[in-house]
Amino acid sequence: MKGKLLSAIMVLLAAVLAICLLSGMASVPAKQQQQQPINETADSETVPNQVDLYFPSNPTTGYDWEATAEDPDLVEIRDQFFEYKNELNLVGVGGTHWFHLAGVKPGTTSVTFRYLRSWDPDSKISETLYRITIDEQLNVWIWGVEVSDLG
Repeated sequence: MKGKLLSAIMVLLAAVLAICLLSGMASVPAKQQQQQPINETADSETVPNQVDLYFPSNPTTGYDWEATAEDPDLVEIRDQFFEYKNELNLVGVGGTHWFHLAGVKPGTTSVTFRYLRSWDPDSKISETLYRITIDEQLNVWIWGVEVSDLG
C-alpha cells in the first residue's frame, strides 16, 4: 500500500512539474546579454552611405566620447548613447556610445574620437583617429585608424 501511494504521489508531482514547465510558471528567466544596448530611440532604418562606429562608455564616471571632424563640411556626425540592459535595472552600468558618420560632400578628412571629461580637456584617456574619404556618391570609406591609449 505504501509503495502504491508513493508511486501515485511521484506521478502526481511529475505531472504538476510538467504542467508548470509547459505554462512557463517554473521556467528560469534567460539571462539578458549585457552587451546588448537598449535601442529605443534609434532609427530602425538603415541609412545609406553611412558608417556606424561603436565605443564602450560609462558616462556615470564623468567620462564620455566626443567626436570632432577635421573638416565638418565633408562629414556629418550624429551620436547617441545606449545603456546596457540589465536584469536588476542597476544605474551606472555603462553602455555603448555610437556615432554615425554620413558623407555631405566628396573629399578626404579625419574624425577624432576622444574619451574624456567634457569639462576637463586634459583628462582624455583614449583617442582614436579615423581617416576617411567621401566619394562622389557620398559613401564614407575608412582607410586609416590610429589609436592612442593615454590613460
